[in-house]
Amino acid sequence: MSRVAMFAATVFAISSAGAVAQTAPISRTIDLTYTGVVSSTAADTILVRQPDGTLATYKGPLPDYPYKAGDPVTISFKATVPTQAYYDSAAYQGQKAADGIYRITVSSPYYNGGTAPGGVGNSSIADATGPIDPALNLGQPTNTRMTIVYDYNKDAYYIDGSGDFNSGAYGGVMGLIYNALTAAYEVCNTETTCRTSASSDPVLFRLSQNDDGTMTTGNVRIMSTDPASGTGTGVFSLLFSGSWNLPSFNGGAVQVPEPGMLGMFGLASMALVWRRRRARQGEARAKDQAS
Repeated sequence: MSRVAMFAATVFAISSAGAVAQTAPISRTIDLTYTGVVSSTAADTILVRQPDGTLATYKGPLPDYPYKAGDPVTISFKATVPTQAYYDSAAYQGQKAADGIYRITVSSPYYNGGTAPGGVGNSSIADATGPIDPALNLGQPTNTRMTIVYDYNKDAYYIDGSGDFNSGAYGGVMGLIYNALTAAYEVCNTETTCRTSASSDPVLFRLSQNDDGTMTTGNVRIMSTDPASGTGTGVFSLLFSGSWNLPSFNGGAVQVPEPGMLGMFGLASMALVWRRRRARQGEARAKDQAS
């Protein structure tokens, strides 16, 4: 192969590599984290069921509970979201937004997350600080759902308003149980101790976002060791105050030359210079031989 041919092959290889390198992925996986503190505990929210079936605020003694006011708390999960390339490609079949704002609902696979090309819309199960663990609810696995807004113009994500995050069911290893023999509340910290009997349901609850941006566990049931009586059973909630942290990127479409064109022009120029130099060297040798 001549040196000129070798240059041409190199130019083709570099231009092909440039085309591959500049093919942007249509999705990316981001980490979402809610960071805050416990602002309301079981002691603040406990309601006890009375003999007549009503619920009344309880102000008596409670055992030390895993979540105390002021304790740090986090809720985190991963979400697969679109990029600018997604909306520029044939993978996106929807209507183009004139303002570049798109709303994406992400959810775990149980609720059809990630059915779009590139896995867009898929999320993992949200993990929370402390003894809040995923649990089955009527045979259904824990699920996480949230609406994320994507700004195509800035290549950035944010949460539109509030109240759009929920995840459940959780439980199994955190709760309170009323001991009918001692007439006192106790912490149940295993799936076994949080049940009143082998056939009863474990303590289950959801994580959900309120309109003011706080996060709550909802009504966590308080079981009783005397399942025949409603006395002593009730509910409580945990409240977390904080905010979501979403990643940001250096947004905006970056203008780049056609794939490999700079490399092609550069190598082509080098090839031309090399050929002219070889020609001049040949002419010089011919003159030397003639003289």
